[in-house]
Amino acid sequence: MQVVERRVETPAPIPPTRHDWPHLLGELVTQLDTGRIYNRDLDELSVALTAVGVSMTRRLHISSRTAPRPH
Repeated sequence: MQVVERRVETPAPIPPTRHDWPHLLGELVTQLDTGRIYNRDLDELSVALTAVGVSMTRRLHISSRTAPRPH
């Protein structure tokens, strides 16, 4: 028997881009609607989605204050 050492590289996942989010969120909706997400995971998911909502509200509020005003 011969022991061979070799280096194996695994690619790191690429973070989703702005173009990926609508599809990913749609997939989340589908999985929720079809029961493919366990009830035990809903509290954690709810916390994460609440944070997304807060962040979007904050971003929209900041954007509306910096948008040019019509004359």
